[in-house]
Amino acid sequence: MLPLNGDKRRHQRKRSITPFAYRVPLGASGIQIGVTTNISDSGMCIYSDANHNEGEIIEIRSSLPVSHLWAAVRWAKKDAADIYKMGLMFCVK
Repeated sequence: MLPLNGDKRRHQRKRSITPFAYRVPLGASGIQIGVTTNISDSGMCIYSDANHNEGEIIEIRSSLPVSHLWAAVRWAKKDAADIYKMGLMFCVK
């Protein structure tokens, strides 16, 4: 994973294009699939065909190289037809 240039965040983001599985514990949608675009010690940016609301908690159900299994949606926006880009912040449930 290569660091992203010009990044001024607390934790350095690294480019990582990796598919992973996740679920929304309070939702009835079952397992979802997302793709990371970058990842850091505090969160990651993903693409998914499922839209989630700010503050929603997701459970990471994959072998991504992260120390947390839970993340909160910090922001979400529609990127293309039926594809959503989201910023996730790792958290403790």
